[in-house]
Amino acid sequence: MSSHAWNMPLAALLLAALLLAAPHAARAQSLDLQLAETYYQYVPALADLGLGLVGVKSENPLGDRAIELAVAYTTQIILVNALLKNVVNEERPDGSAFNSFPSGHTATAFTGAELVRLEYGWGWGAGAYALATTVGVMRVVHQRHHWWDALAGAGIGILCANVGRWSLKPIKGLFGAGTQADLAVAPTVDPYSGTPCAALALRF
Repeated sequence: MSSHAWNMPLAALLLAALLLAAPHAARAQSLDLQLAETYYQYVPALADLGLGLVGVKSENPLGDRAIELAVAYTTQIILVNALLKNVVNEERPDGSAFNSFPSGHTATAFTGAELVRLEYGWGWGAGAYALATTVGVMRVVHQRHHWWDALAGAGIGILCANVGRWSLKPIKGLFGAGTQADLAVAPTVDPYSGTPCAALALRF
């Protein structure tokens, strides 16, 4: 099929993930911003998108990986932040809030780790899983979560990553995409403000 500058339904899916994530980030407590795992949790997701860009053989092109990641994290945010944290209403070990179950940090890390495993195999996946496990342990050590919160977060993360993988073909079929979607990123300049930015395009 022909090349399209951001097929609108797929772009809307990615935008929805960002919009859902924004309130969660805004609610992060100041204590969490001082903890290393708050930043480590995103490393596996960055690896899922970035390893292929530096020459590591990936199962899918960047566009497909972006779709999988968007679906996986949208699913995770809905399950963890919109649903379970509000329904279970469990107090954190440090007594700071009633949103302990499940651990969102751990879910985020394991979603990315499982995406890395699915995309690059256990060679890279083992490292991603080790980092995700470290995030979960740190959440317990820092008394931000109970051990069962972290364990549940890990399971949810793995599930959500597979939802992203399972959804790839149906989503592309629904929007008329070809067998592979490739995402191209190129530097450009805003003609109105002169601000450096990036131009994105999906090729089907």
